[in-house]
Amino acid sequence: MNNKKIYRYTNVELFDLIKNGSNKTDIKNAELELKSRNLTQKQLLEVEIEYFKYKKNQNDRKTAPLTPSEWIPLFFLPFFIPTQKWRNYDHFSKSEFERYEKYGFDEKAREARKIRLYGILFWILIIINAVFIYNYLTR
Repeated sequence: MNNKKIYRYTNVELFDLIKNGSNKTDIKNAELELKSRNLTQKQLLEVEIEYFKYKKNQNDRKTAPLTPSEWIPLFFLPFFIPTQKWRNYDHFSKSEFERYEKYGFDEKAREARKIRLYGILFWILIIINAVFIYNYLTR
């Protein structure tokens, strides 16, 4: 799952590990940790309900498309976002792509790559057209 210690997991994360874990030792440790929290039957039922909400949100994130506020900067500013001299990459785009990958936004990551490519092509076409118009007007 992640690099947290088992005692730092939320109840929902423990439940997820128990339901979907592949490592038997991790599952056993998660079961022991959940049992050590002395939850009542009602609290366990609430954890299970929260788990189903968590899984639904996780699945919804995978198919969520980019919103206009997310794709506009990627399209119009694919390489014009200012960076400091010590950076050798576009921090905004890179951090957005890392966020999409880290939190499971599969569709957004795919669309962001495509939108950024379209943005680069857009600016190349603008520059080519500007050169042609300049050459045409200076004749």
